[in-house]
Amino acid sequence: MNIQELKVNYKKLLKKASKANCRKETVSYLNRAARIKSKIYSNTKVNCFRCNGAGFLRISLDETKTCLSCYGKGFLIKEIHQV
Repeated sequence: MNIQELKVNYKKLLKKASKANCRKETVSYLNRAARIKSKIYSNTKVNCFRCNGAGFLRISLDETKTCLSCYGKGFLIKEIHQV
């Protein structure tokens, strides 16, 4: 599945969870949605172009600062636009 299909399935599962009758049904829909969300998140991560995934920038041998492009995470989330 591509990213667009995953997003559509994710939205459908959230709608089903909001209309579910019992707690078990709601939790099962939300768990499936969480698995899909993790797939979307893992496919859209890209290493930061400034720190190259380290999360910090070395200024000198003794000093480092947090990379402000990725806010210290080391990766960016790329947006996929459908044209």
